[in-house]
Amino acid sequence: MLNWQAYPRLKLATQHFGKVPSDLSADESARLETMLTHQLAIETRILDYATQAALSVSAADLNAALEEVKKAYPDEEAWKASMATVKLDLPSLKEALRRELLVSQVMDKVVENIKPLTEEAAKAWYLDHPRQFLQPERRMARHILITIDEANPDNHEETAYSRLQNIRSQLIKSPGKFADLAIRYSECPTAVNEGKIGLVKQGQLYPELDTALFQLPERGFSNILRSPMGFHLLWCEKIHPAAPMPLDEAVPKIIAAQLDHARKKLQKQWLSWLMQQEA
Repeated sequence: MLNWQAYPRLKLATQHFGKVPSDLSADESARLETMLTHQLAIETRILDYATQAALSVSAADLNAALEEVKKAYPDEEAWKASMATVKLDLPSLKEALRRELLVSQVMDKVVENIKPLTEEAAKAWYLDHPRQFLQPERRMARHILITIDEANPDNHEETAYSRLQNIRSQLIKSPGKFADLAIRYSECPTAVNEGKIGLVKQGQLYPELDTALFQLPERGFSNILRSPMGFHLLWCEKIHPAAPMPLDEAVPKIIAAQLDHARKKLQKQWLSWLMQQEA
């Protein structure tokens, strides 16, 4: 007997709780079963429609979906072990994937006649809604990290702080040495890229670093900062002020967003209609 429901149960558990079903608490398991029942009720109606519309899944598409599932695991053995944990054999998995693919086919068919905005309409939207296309201020940032490790004398808290203070003193006198000193001393993977964090906007870094970075002048160095990673020295290499998104960059985003919104709206309306029909 096929146990295909084990697959949607596993997906829901990992998506909503970050766990496999066997690791859920009693309350989480009850919530999971409620979600699964609701999902399968909708799926059953959609698959009935697929049967009426004579839709089917090709062997090639099914095999491609199976390979995508396997890609989430480091190797074949890990995949088989994971499937065994949730009592999901290959025929059951294929049946679950077949159902998923059929549902996708139906939902695509529902919106197949929706037309995307023209470039002219997208440009008009851009001009009529300028505030929606402001890029926030961004800063090109680099840092040097010294971690704290009480088992290593060079990384005792006081020693690590002192080491980074010494590096900061050198950089205040010779800012051009930042890349070399980052490569030599930073204990972050960014060291191989000369300490470059990249172009960031507010809210992307640890709060301690974020606040300091966005108070620095261009080419300015922070004081020594503490985060869960250790001690940091930040360099605000360049400030990119808030500015409108270029038209040629905004237009494809507008077209894609409008199409996605229209598709989701129609799919939601169609599902509401479908669930109101008599079985």
